[in-house]
Parts: sequence; C-alpha cells; structure tokens
Amino acid sequence: MFHKKRPLNAVEVSHLYMNTQTNNMGLKITMAFAQTTTNKKVQAYMLRGRDISQKHLKIFTDTLMNEGIQNPNSSDIGVTNSTVRTFSDKLMMFHIGLLSAAGVGNYAMAGGASQRSDLLLNYERLSMEIGQYAKDGADLMIKNKWLEQPPPTK
Repeated sequence: MFHKKRPLNAVEVSHLYMNTQTNNMGLKITMAFAQTTTNKKVQAYMLRGRDISQKHLKIFTDTLMNEGIQNPNSSDIGVTNSTVRTFSDKLMMFHIGLLSAAGVGNYAMAGGASQRSDLLLNYERLSMEIGQYAKDGADLMIKNKWLEQPPPTK
C-alpha cells in the first residue's frame, strides 16, 4: 500500500477523465441553479455543490497532471449572469439529487476498476462527501414537502 506508485493504466485514466467531465457539468449546473433561486437555503445548497465539484475537479486534474497526462478540455459552455427564474426549486433540487446519486455510482465503478490504492481511497472519501451532500439535499426537500420521507422500518 505504501510502495512507489505505478503509472496509471488506461482504465484508471478513462474513469478520471469521465469524473472530471461530470464534475465540470455539476459545477456549471449548481452555479446556474444558485443564481436563479430566491430560496436562500436552496441557494446555499447549490453553492455547496459548486464547491464540492470544484474540489473534486482539482483532485482528479491534479492526479492526471502528476502523471503527465493532459486534462480533458471542458466545454466552452459557460453560465451566463442571468437571474431569470427558469425552473422551480423543487425541480432543481430533484435534478441535483439525481446527479448526486449518479456521481456516487460513477465513483463506485471507478474505485472498483482502480488498482492503485491512492485512487481507491480518493473515490471512497469523495463518495462519502457526495453521500452526505445528497442526504442533506433530501432532508431539505422533505422539510419543504417536495419529497416524502421514505417509510421507516419501525
């Protein structure tokens, strides 16, 4: 576990690329949603998602750069400065919930395919962070009656 790292293999690079792209998309979506909501709690939640995406992007791009591998180019699509409300807070929160669940799945698949322990540890801890973020989003949705609480066992 603490021996010298071997170079990344093609499967590990492909997962790093994919997770870089999806976090870049999440970064832009959360920024756009944050600037169009009037609900301060939803806005704070979206800004937290933006910060998480930025952090994860840095980890993945640093990993690639340390191996001498060029980072994937992000799309030239940017977030405008419009504050016109396009979607309801309920729809935005639901959409971010789906993206968070997909992110955890992507990290689990990438961790399972990674043979380097540093990558596996990163995917595990980042999955925990997304899981907590998703739970906080579900709690916010339940509090606003946008989502029913799942039935408890007792």
